[in-house]
Amino acid sequence: MWSTRILLSLLASSNTFLRTHALRIAITGSSQGIGMEAAKSLVRDGHTVYHACRSLERAQVAVDGAGGGIPLVCDLADFDSVRSFASEIQKEEVCEGGLDVLCLNAGVAPSTKVGPDVVPQRTKQGYEICIGTNHLGHFLLASLLQTSLASRNGLLVTTASSVHDPDQPGGAVGGKGGATLGDLSGLGVTDIKGATMVDGSLEYDGGKIYKDSKLANMIFCREATKRWGGGGSVTAGGTPNTEATTTGLRIRSFSPGFIPASGLFREPRKDNWFFANAFTIVAGLIGFAVPITVGGDRLAYMATADDNDVPSGSY
Repeated sequence: MWSTRILLSLLASSNTFLRTHALRIAITGSSQGIGMEAAKSLVRDGHTVYHACRSLERAQVAVDGAGGGIPLVCDLADFDSVRSFASEIQKEEVCEGGLDVLCLNAGVAPSTKVGPDVVPQRTKQGYEICIGTNHLGHFLLASLLQTSLASRNGLLVTTASSVHDPDQPGGAVGGKGGATLGDLSGLGVTDIKGATMVDGSLEYDGGKIYKDSKLANMIFCREATKRWGGGGSVTAGGTPNTEATTTGLRIRSFSPGFIPASGLFREPRKDNWFFANAFTIVAGLIGFAVPITVGGDRLAYMATADDNDVPSGSY
């Protein structure tokens, strides 16, 4: 039986599924994990990749690892840096012809420790680091580039996760039963002594906040499809949208699969090194875990697949 990686590679190399012209693609978090693997594939296929990383050093690591591309700074934990990147990428001398695809891929998973004494990291503007990086920074970036991308009938791709859904594997593991956003009151708090969770809770739960950030990603994609994509070719409920237009921003989201070997989980791994490594081994043996290369192939495919195969609004 053919492996998932082989199948994805065949799809990506077929003109039935892959756009025949080279694309200009920006990827956040391309210095490691599935971002780098996707960048390798895209560069190899002749696309121009803009590496949007938290520092110029990390962006250069991405260029070297991917075998090419343009290094740029986009620290999602700093709104000023996000705005600077958005301004830079829209300059003709930086991205001649304009950006075709924006991949919102970068992410952080904090320590899973729980309790009133756990003090979370904060972004430069004072938001909890996980929700600030995974959702707020990406939300701002997409908002700043939405008009430019829409003018080219561009594409927005979000690396999501099935853990946003408590009914999915991993969705109810830790984090008090799964993602819940409440009234979103925590998003307005930047005081270090204030709420640390999206729902306004004062007690920090690192396992839950990651799931919350992935749920926020999904809600954003659905709303963006309605507001920015002419309604999209798929409704928020997943059914064909007969009123969709062919103009505007195209929006896709996907789950790359469970990839325990990714650097994304380095902080949770520190909490319980033995359990984390044992779980990684078992998940690999039973076929639940996905190799980083496969996750990268999935991201590359989502960034280049034909609209007939992955319609706007798809997850």
